[in-house]
Amino acid sequence: MSDLVKEYSRTQRVASYEVGAQCILRLSVLLRMCQDVSEQNLALLGLSYEKMRADGFVFLLITNRAKITRMPLHNEAVTIKTHPRGVSGAQFYRDFEIYSGEEKIIDVMQTSILADVNTHKILRPKQFLDYGIFTGEKIPEEDRIPKITVPEGLPQVGERTVRYSDLDYNMHLNNTVYCDIITDFLPGGALGRQYSEIQINYITESALGDTLKIYAGEQDGRILMQGVNERGCGFTASAVMKPLSKKAVDNARTHIEI
Repeated sequence: MSDLVKEYSRTQRVASYEVGAQCILRLSVLLRMCQDVSEQNLALLGLSYEKMRADGFVFLLITNRAKITRMPLHNEAVTIKTHPRGVSGAQFYRDFEIYSGEEKIIDVMQTSILADVNTHKILRPKQFLDYGIFTGEKIPEEDRIPKITVPEGLPQVGERTVRYSDLDYNMHLNNTVYCDIITDFLPGGALGRQYSEIQINYITESALGDTLKIYAGEQDGRILMQGVNERGCGFTASAVMKPLSKKAVDNARTHIEI
């Protein structure tokens, strides 16, 4: 039990339907992997989604931040390691490290809040910590994820309506779908490039039928984006892109066993 609290890991291969046009793992799938591994970790500790929902609460993601050396390729074996970091105010922090063999290729940090299952009102972390499995260690200020400041006047680059297939079991636009939206509306497009850094802040839930107006621009080498629904800002994002080099792809292929 104590080992599962400290760290949990899973190894899997990247399937053909998990990569995009450039044969690298899609950002949305990366975050789905992280979400799945964290839910498996909690379930093995007796805190499955169904258990927590029956107890009246769920976790809602507030932030995803990834620092990416390179994305895995099709059929590459990757190991995802995760462990809880602690709390800051109402937010729970969790880390993920993604490895290809001995090479660490991605760091992900997530923050989430505990919310009432019906109203999605924020609850105090104590209600989760009362299970007695995790500690309430405080996150040092220097390790906390900062907010994204999006300047006024960004041009509108498109719109995205929330469809039924976008929804998760909390009945709102799933956090991983935002990655596909961001990728689709990147200024300059994604072809020939990959993410080096990406941070997404989820601010106002988007529900079935909502239309997000997407605003985006580039500032000092960083892409800034926000999506606005009828109730206000739905999300903000900050990304740094880098070229997808043939050398990086060729080197990554040496990790793949056919």
